[in-house]
Amino acid sequence: MPESSDPEITEFFLPELPRLLPYVYHPQAAKLEIASNGWVRRQLGDTFAGEEDLLYFLRQRNGIYGPLTVPEATDQRALDIADWYQYVTVIDSFVSDRSALGASADAARAVFARILGDFDTDVEADEAFPYGRAGQDLWRRISPGLSPAQIGRFGASLEAFLRGCATEIHAKLTDRVPDYEDCLTVRLESFGCDFIELMTEYGAEVDMTELIPEFTEVHLHCRRQMIIINDLLSWRKEHAQDDKMTVVRVLTEGEGLSLQQAVDRLCDLVEEHEKAYIAARDEILGGALGEREDVRRYLRGLDHLMGGSQEFEYLTPRYFGDGSVWDGTTSGWVDLNAEVTRFRDRPHTPAEDADGAGTAGPGDTGRATAPEPEGVNAVAEDAAPDSGAAPARPTADDRAAIARLRSIVSPGTERRSGGDGQEPDASEAGGPGRRPARGATRTEPWKVVTAPGALPVLGHALPLWRRPLEFLGGLPTDADLVEIRLGPKKAYLAHSPELAQQVLTDSRTFDKGGPLFEKARLLVGNGLVSSEWAPHKRQRRLLQPAFHPSRVPGYIGLMGEELEEELAAWEPGKALDVSDTMHGLTLKITARTMFATTADRRAIDEVAYCMPVIMRGVYKRMIAPTGLQEKLPTAHNRDFEQVRVRMRRLIRETVEAYRTGDSEDTGDLMSILVNTRDEETGEGLSDEEIHDQVMTLLIGGTETTGNTMAWVFHTLATHPHIEERLHEELDTVLAGRVPGFGDLHRLPYTGRVITETLRMYPPAWLLTRATTRATELAGRSIDAGTIVLYSPYALGHNPAIYADPDTFDPDRWLPERAEGLPRGFNLPFGGGSRKCIGDTLGAAETIITLAGIAARWRLRTVPGTKAGTAVPRASLGTGPLPMVPERRDRVSGPAGLTLSSAR
Repeated sequence: MPESSDPEITEFFLPELPRLLPYVYHPQAAKLEIASNGWVRRQLGDTFAGEEDLLYFLRQRNGIYGPLTVPEATDQRALDIADWYQYVTVIDSFVSDRSALGASADAARAVFARILGDFDTDVEADEAFPYGRAGQDLWRRISPGLSPAQIGRFGASLEAFLRGCATEIHAKLTDRVPDYEDCLTVRLESFGCDFIELMTEYGAEVDMTELIPEFTEVHLHCRRQMIIINDLLSWRKEHAQDDKMTVVRVLTEGEGLSLQQAVDRLCDLVEEHEKAYIAARDEILGGALGEREDVRRYLRGLDHLMGGSQEFEYLTPRYFGDGSVWDGTTSGWVDLNAEVTRFRDRPHTPAEDADGAGTAGPGDTGRATAPEPEGVNAVAEDAAPDSGAAPARPTADDRAAIARLRSIVSPGTERRSGGDGQEPDASEAGGPGRRPARGATRTEPWKVVTAPGALPVLGHALPLWRRPLEFLGGLPTDADLVEIRLGPKKAYLAHSPELAQQVLTDSRTFDKGGPLFEKARLLVGNGLVSSEWAPHKRQRRLLQPAFHPSRVPGYIGLMGEELEEELAAWEPGKALDVSDTMHGLTLKITARTMFATTADRRAIDEVAYCMPVIMRGVYKRMIAPTGLQEKLPTAHNRDFEQVRVRMRRLIRETVEAYRTGDSEDTGDLMSILVNTRDEETGEGLSDEEIHDQVMTLLIGGTETTGNTMAWVFHTLATHPHIEERLHEELDTVLAGRVPGFGDLHRLPYTGRVITETLRMYPPAWLLTRATTRATELAGRSIDAGTIVLYSPYALGHNPAIYADPDTFDPDRWLPERAEGLPRGFNLPFGGGSRKCIGDTLGAAETIITLAGIAARWRLRTVPGTKAGTAVPRASLGTGPLPMVPERRDRVSGPAGLTLSSAR
């Protein structure tokens, strides 16, 4: 690979891009890709210098682009489109190559003129000119399915594509970087936007020629979203080939931004264009044109085009090096100079560069890996950090385990494989009475209502304070937006999945805010949970490597050790408060993952003592109407201030120990917080920032998981048939031992029990945002500074979304049942850029804890107690939950099987 044009910039971080549109594989995608590859060999093989170059092209998987973008087309039309995209990709590949078409703009124009001429089937193809021969074959197949108007557009679109290619060649040869709009004008042509839209019509068997003016806004944002995503994900290749006509280079060389600044700005533009496209599309669907079946089919085709294009950009080795294999990761560090790369959880270290370990993949710890035999992919993808050895290549079980965790944090997104292993169409409606399925277009008007029962002066503040769950349950289930009054001020509750998604994915407009968050910042600092958009963006980037899935196996080992110690203290028949026990256990687990390598047992015990006092104090102060109570000289206030001082001292001493040590990333959270550096400034986190993050992570990692586990055991005790099924799975897989990372994917029912618990009893039951600017929600104008709420609890109990929402039914999360649910239907971990950073780790902890306990014990409610009443405080808890542990008779496991061997 050629050296970077700017040797000082070797990597950049790609944040998660929004994926608001469906991506669906054609039912015959695998067969179509293979058939299209055969067509390339027959028709275009002579354009390549030799067999090696041809195979290199075929390994880029360009043949899957068509099946990804027209999943509803007939098999023949999908194959025609696949071959067409392969044809233009061959041309585009040689345009970028200075030893081929890219060597001369004039020579390229001459070739392009011949290509245009040979598309006339009345002219006999020159067998020695493969571009013409292949073009005529395509034209004979595609033209009968086009109207006369579409045939005219086809010729113009091909001419525009070739004109754009010639302009790109000229820019490269003259070393000219255009401005942003000039670049996009050329890219609209060289990207083939006109014929891409025409191929979408061909796949949907519709003719939109007469309606093109009506689609101006839709096409504008569709095209720009696809171009920007392409330029972002292909930057490694374009950078190596010194291409000038890319928006990344325009921003870096033309506008003087750093590479990371350019990437971040373009990611924001992707989100803006995607949302603008959806708004323009929905406006058409809501009007007279939306009643036409051909219009609806075309717009559905554009949805699939945009979503499928983005999926292709992730999976193709064209942008990441010959031999790279996609593991499903969509965010991370990209190495510009590696022969083969994929998204990494953190950048290279100087030692790594000195050792020449430039090809390591996600999860690499910065240590060089041993050379592999010739022909073996050298990328260690999703490898687990280890303080003493090179990361191991993930096994099939590892990938399945991560997939199980993702199915919990984003339920309903599991890929259900048929005979060809492809993903089914997830855009079909979910049945009578349900909201539109994920990816489906909205056709009905928004329903905006005002909540009943407002009191003079107080508005709805009193029922929200005294009976919040009852208040939420009494709202109209079919309402999209509910206006409520908090004293004299208007606030709005996003009551439908669509609006909740809008609030969560537009974090600039709907920023963290409201009185609860403002009070939280004063008490626990400006950490990830409470910080506003600008500081959060930097914090998230710095902390994200600590929560990469590759870190999970190491954390799980610590979880298992803490769980073993906890269970060793249980006595059959001796009652315990399950809520307190689970909070204590999850707090110790969180502390171990935070301080795994330096803190002794006394430090863990200190955290276990201080944090419950702090959490109770924080909650009381957050909900207090005035600040008077916390100033009174009470014993509680004195204890609160004392333990705050103790925790601050413990964190300060721990940070000092890390800073004066060997300064390596040893795999625990604290070492990552201490060693992480901002790619743009080179600065790390200050001691105060680390304190704020530690407090945030300790509180978040304890409250949510502790409450979830308490609800799980209460539910199992009241649903014996579900408990029995759970025990059957655990006995079969674990035979009484604590599970390890490799067991996670073997516990599907356990995972569904967790997911159903999070639906019915989401720890974060009500959250607020504050608008930073005037905006619109469900057609209602919203002023800047307005409080907007959303409630995972209300969504989870809405009969318009779920059948029998008050029934605990883990099997509702079977893929075939969950696929009909709307996007944004289940939000226990939030969404968008503010989604819980530890969602995967939290899911792992809940499975390990539930499976490890239930494999050995069953918990029974103490007779005569009223347990399981939802207590909606800062987190939705059970309140006191006395239960009696009973040892289980279980299937015995293989001799010698231990926790370590299971991992």
